[in-house]
Amino acid sequence: MSNLDYTPPHDIEAEKALLGSILLNSKILEDVADKLKDVYFYDQRNRIVYATMLDLWMNSKPVDLLFVMDAIKNNLNLKKSEIENIDKEFLIELISYSSLSSNPEHTAKIIKEKYMLRLLIQVGDNLKMMAFDGKASAEDILDNAQKQLYEVSLDNLDKNFVRINEVLDRTFERINELYTNQVQFRGIPTGFVDLDMMLGGLHNSDLIILAARPSMGKTSLSLEIVKRIALQQQIGVAIFSLEMSKDQLCDKLISSVSGIELRKIRSGHLEDSETGSEFIKLGEAIGKLGEAPIWIDDSGSLNIMELRTKSRRLKSRHNIGLIVIDYLQLMSGRGHNYQGNRVQEVSDISRGLKMLAKELNIPILALSQLSRGVEGREDKRPLLSDLRESGSIEQDADVVLFIHREEVYNRDTKKKGIAEILISKHRNGETGTVELAWVGKLATFENLQGARVSKVVNK
Repeated sequence: MSNLDYTPPHDIEAEKALLGSILLNSKILEDVADKLKDVYFYDQRNRIVYATMLDLWMNSKPVDLLFVMDAIKNNLNLKKSEIENIDKEFLIELISYSSLSSNPEHTAKIIKEKYMLRLLIQVGDNLKMMAFDGKASAEDILDNAQKQLYEVSLDNLDKNFVRINEVLDRTFERINELYTNQVQFRGIPTGFVDLDMMLGGLHNSDLIILAARPSMGKTSLSLEIVKRIALQQQIGVAIFSLEMSKDQLCDKLISSVSGIELRKIRSGHLEDSETGSEFIKLGEAIGKLGEAPIWIDDSGSLNIMELRTKSRRLKSRHNIGLIVIDYLQLMSGRGHNYQGNRVQEVSDISRGLKMLAKELNIPILALSQLSRGVEGREDKRPLLSDLRESGSIEQDADVVLFIHREEVYNRDTKKKGIAEILISKHRNGETGTVELAWVGKLATFENLQGARVSKVVNK
């Protein structure tokens, strides 16, 4: 059976019933105008009538049979044949259908749903033609599919105003829950007490940038956060590692969980001591991590489209609560030809990450490199202007964190083993600096003494 044998989904009676109801009671437009566009109508005459109604209504003119008919007759953008097809008898016929629509909002939903189905068919046909044509690559077709389906999904969202009392009710319930259960943070706690006190945890839909110069430990800090969230809170985490392999990541995680030096894990030179067998500790750590809801993707190259697809799948199947990307500058854009404009490409990536965080309603922690400008200053602490290759990273991010360890630059510093975490941007809170302990032999971070948590490191 060919495509010509199929009639696109539509409901002419629903279209006529809604238009007839509006002709009898124009106040109906107040309930449907923001949800229903004229292009949603299948019948061309119905589409013209509804567009005319919207135009009259927006200009505070009556929306009745006479005004609609007069507006159509004087519409210079319509062809003569289109005007002739919409006469007084046609409008009266629409009114006769009004009794079929006892709930105009529901009728509007029917019309919109039929349009969405037609749109999906059109998207499928377009993709099929692109595939048969052979001029576009498979990646371009996939990107086009993602874009078109995303646009369809956006069109299907109800973007309505919410009365403030509804927001206030939810706000009170949230605060009451925090107060009653003595929950300290609204977001996902990182396990680093001072950092959580400043940020309130990692918040849903936030894009958090963690940036540092090489050897400062940004991967180590992100993995420590992953470990604490996944093991202690059983929240699913997806790690997209573009720099390190999954084996290297697992080595670092095992070292952090077991307390065994990273060099021993990599060399296999495990020892027995007064604190017990390192081999047994290794097994226990592997057992714990094996039960953790952590997913790792170490694809050598990753573009924003692939990230979006994989993340949606993980969110749907495993309800992940955090995405970590190591690191942003190793990603590529959407397959477009940027003609060497890396700034524009990174801008598209950062904007895509923020959109994904909002779409999935989870925090995204993206690691970032810094420019070499840091090295040329007397004070090596990073600034927002040091974010590499794009100022849009700062603009798109809700939180920007920098890692600074003075001992990397000055071996005689009194702050050996101490890392400063600079909160340089915090869209919904205060900025400032917190200190963590850097445990070099494990290549990880811990809370300093004085933090209100059981496991601390004395410095």
